[in-house]
Amino acid sequence: MVLRSSILILIFFSVFCELLFSQGNPVETPADTVHGQNDSIHEYPVAESEITDIINYIASDSAVFDLKSNQLFLYNKAELTYQDMRLTAGKIVIDRQTQILDATGVADSTNESGFSQLPVMIQGSEVYEGSHLTYNFKTRQGSVSQGFTEADVGYYFGDKIKRVAGDLYYVKGGLYTTSSYRVNPEYFFSSPEMKIIPNDKIIARSVFLYIEGVPVFWVPFAVFPNKKGRNSGIITPTFGDDGTYGNYIAGLGYFWAINDYMDINATLSYFTKGRLDLKSKFRYALRYNFSGGIEAGYSRIRLGEDTDPDKFSSDAWMINIRHNQRIDPTLTIDGNVTFTSGKSYFDNITNNLNDLLRQNIVSNFTLTKFWEGTPFSLSLNYFRDQNLQTGDINERLPSINFSNTEVFPFRSKDFTGSNASAIEYLSYSYNLAAIYNRQKINVETTTGVDSVFKDSRPGVRHDLRINFTPPFDFITIRPFFNYTELWYDRSIRKYFEPADSSVLTTTVNRFEAVRFFNTGISLSSKLIGIFTPEIFNITGIRHTITPSISYSFQPDFSSPGFGYYGEYKDAEGDIVKYSHYEGSLFGGAPASELQSLNFSIGNLFEMKTLENDTTENKFQLFNLNTGLSYNFAADSLRFSELFTDFRTAIGGILNIGGSARFNFYKFDPVSNRRINTFLWDSDGKLAELTSFSINLSTGFNFGFSSSSDLNLDSIERLPNETVFDKLDHVVYDIPVSVSFNYNYSENKSNPFIPSRISNLRTNLNFSLTRNWKFTASASYDFIRKEIGAPYITAYRDLNSWEMLFNWYPTGFYRGFRLEIRIKAPDLRDIKITKETNSRGAFSDF
Repeated sequence: MVLRSSILILIFFSVFCELLFSQGNPVETPADTVHGQNDSIHEYPVAESEITDIINYIASDSAVFDLKSNQLFLYNKAELTYQDMRLTAGKIVIDRQTQILDATGVADSTNESGFSQLPVMIQGSEVYEGSHLTYNFKTRQGSVSQGFTEADVGYYFGDKIKRVAGDLYYVKGGLYTTSSYRVNPEYFFSSPEMKIIPNDKIIARSVFLYIEGVPVFWVPFAVFPNKKGRNSGIITPTFGDDGTYGNYIAGLGYFWAINDYMDINATLSYFTKGRLDLKSKFRYALRYNFSGGIEAGYSRIRLGEDTDPDKFSSDAWMINIRHNQRIDPTLTIDGNVTFTSGKSYFDNITNNLNDLLRQNIVSNFTLTKFWEGTPFSLSLNYFRDQNLQTGDINERLPSINFSNTEVFPFRSKDFTGSNASAIEYLSYSYNLAAIYNRQKINVETTTGVDSVFKDSRPGVRHDLRINFTPPFDFITIRPFFNYTELWYDRSIRKYFEPADSSVLTTTVNRFEAVRFFNTGISLSSKLIGIFTPEIFNITGIRHTITPSISYSFQPDFSSPGFGYYGEYKDAEGDIVKYSHYEGSLFGGAPASELQSLNFSIGNLFEMKTLENDTTENKFQLFNLNTGLSYNFAADSLRFSELFTDFRTAIGGILNIGGSARFNFYKFDPVSNRRINTFLWDSDGKLAELTSFSINLSTGFNFGFSSSSDLNLDSIERLPNETVFDKLDHVVYDIPVSVSFNYNYSENKSNPFIPSRISNLRTNLNFSLTRNWKFTASASYDFIRKEIGAPYITAYRDLNSWEMLFNWYPTGFYRGFRLEIRIKAPDLRDIKITKETNSRGAFSDF
């Protein structure tokens, strides 16, 4: 858990924990890892003292025990272990009389600090370094001068660290930073006096934030929790000014770490011009078992006085529920459900562009079960679709789906295909869907907008598919039969009322079953041609032709004998046919006979090349598919549109895909539809284009490299350098990624009112240096001659800090956001932010 921080710099202390009781030396002193011949190895039992265990020690130079002073001296690469403590230093002295241990380094003119082999103490998982270390075995108290230690994130320093009774520590001249520079860090927090109770709290006074050695902020004192792991505590707020809602305090709240598996937080944001936001999030997780949470938010806006004609009032809310669980390998639960008052909540509470542009919210909650070793599976689903513009809601509760995947009931267990009988190729599949659907529609009335639930719509659908695929050498023949049955709890009847020329609709509440089917046969084959040009390194070009023909039959289920359709005469005396199941969940039976002959042909061109006489590469050159159908049972317009689609990739650089549709019949502008007259007869042409689309996309990845003689990664930063000077010495690469996507489509369903779409979108990503990264995206509409939703993002790595700049130059949300913050996760809320947009402007620190 990462606690939020703010202007008060409170996060600094929330990560101090017990690491600060052994601070580090700002002067880096690499340990001398070269060991000489050990002079002696001893076990030194000390009687009549507070030392209750054996002290093991070793020294490369000498180990001397002075009987007169009752002291043990260890010289050069001295090492001592006692219980869970291990100490290394250039010199270690143990006074048997006072029972005090004293450790120091040795003078070394070649080292920047003037010393080497400085004391390093390891106790448990903690490592402490310093220039001078003392420890009293009798009082169990000790101190470290110029102490240094690493935290989970960052480093701690202390001029003097003293351990007193129990686990109580006093620190003089404390310093904390996440900078990678131990000498002259570019930023740090400093306090002259601190009292640390490990795994409890930290008390500090006069806390300064220094940036490049300059104090930029100060607070007189602070008391904070200091515990390992996730900690409960106050979430500190940010402050600023918003162009619409005035001065604000945002994100003030409390985080409660309930236990290792769940937590909850609640925050409040207050704006002086009449806005209040409340948010809360509850989370739970048990690794490899389940996870989820509940998030809720409320936003209240009151702009203007009661007598103000421009007064604005809004109350918006949102609840999100998430749960994911694998109960066992065959049973899972997965859900994400959101309920909200409407789009105003996202407009008020977020600056995220995706949330602001959201048109609807789709929620699903699903339980899935399958039976291992069987073709059966079952799912229970809750579905909800809320339109944020109109407020309309469509819900399905429950939605039950049972599936029986394809089964070959007559196939033997030792089926191989070579000696199988024809009946073994007979298969079936079955699917059942049971749904209860309801809708909430917002209806405009004279008094405002009323929410009305339309009548609920239950329904059950059964689908049975039977296929037969006997094997043949050069052709695939597949007879098929599809059967569908629908169950409803109601149907409708329509009557014409001559008195007012209206149509009356009545509902018949009873069980209704609708049954229909279709059957047919399909034939397909593959023809392959190979051409070997033997030019360049091309070893072969293959052309695969896949012709297919099928016939489908479906009766006219609107015939009176089936009873699925009714009729009435309108005011002109014309007979109007209608389905008894209009508006039902799955609709009704098909209304016309179908005797359709379908033709299609696929073309695939591939190429094979040989490199270095050993490596073969295969490429798809071109893919072209076309098809057409003819309905013998139709009374007019028997030919369908001719469709074609194509796809190719040129050299792996340019991808091209598209489709086209052609119609053979004349368009009548009076009736605004196609009539049963061939274009060949009326205009002397075979067909005309009704729709066309093409997409071109390409992308490039390349880069530049630059270097200099000096690489700062291998040396310490100079005392007078700033973080920005590091760029002058860095070895860096400049990766560049560019992509272009062009779409063009034309619709001529009505040749007299054609419509076109033509737009280009480009994305650019590049790193000017290792620390500078840029992203830009924009689109251009060639029809409207407009630039759409461009944005530019710049990112700068400032070592321990980072800068992020977002700019939307045009559009409703135009504006920019500049943020400079500490990179360390525990300190990321210590930041400077400046933001402007069309919805207002604010900045905070």
